[in-house]
Amino acid sequence: MAVLLAQLGSGTPLQRSLDRLEQSVTRPVPQAPPPTASRPTDVWVPDRFVSDPSSGQLIPLPGHWERRLPSGELYGPPTTICGPTGCTTIPAGPRPEPHQNP
Repeated sequence: MAVLLAQLGSGTPLQRSLDRLEQSVTRPVPQAPPPTASRPTDVWVPDRFVSDPSSGQLIPLPGHWERRLPSGELYGPPTTICGPTGCTTIPAGPRPEPHQNP
């Protein structure tokens, strides 16, 4: 193929087309800007123990996702937990960071 291109010369329409094609495939690929660093809005809260509002006893709360508010607090979903005295629903709302719980 190189011999054919050399015989056609650089001024032919075919050569100009091949030159444009080569330029288009060898130009650098545009790079996306780096992502901005931000705090994740959803935070995984591992298994922990919470105080049962009805009995005051510590009962296990399974791991779950909570949403970080702009203030930095975590907003938890309504969660039903069951202990020896029955089941209780913890209402949705701001909650302390997991390491601050008993």
